[in-house]
Amino acid sequence: GSGGTSAAISLEEAKQIALARVPGATNIRIHLEWDDGRLQYEGSIYYGYWEYEFSMDANTGTIWEWERGHIYD
Repeated sequence: GSGGTSAAISLEEAKQIALARVPGATNIRIHLEWDDGRLQYEGSIYYGYWEYEFSMDANTGTIWEWERGHIYD
C-alpha cells in the first residue's frame, strides 16, 4: 500500500546527517527502503580509503547501524 511511505526526514536531510559524521566527505550513495516494517535510509559514504555503511531511521534521523571498512579489503 502507498500509505505511510513518506519519510519525516528528507533524502537531502538524511545525506547531511550521515555526511556530518565524516568531516570532509561528499561522496554518498543513499536510498529509502522498507525494512522490518519500518522506513529507513540505507547508504554508503566513500572518503579517502574508507567506506562507511549505515542505516538510518527515516522518521527520526537516528543512525542505528554504522560500519567503517577499508575500500581495498
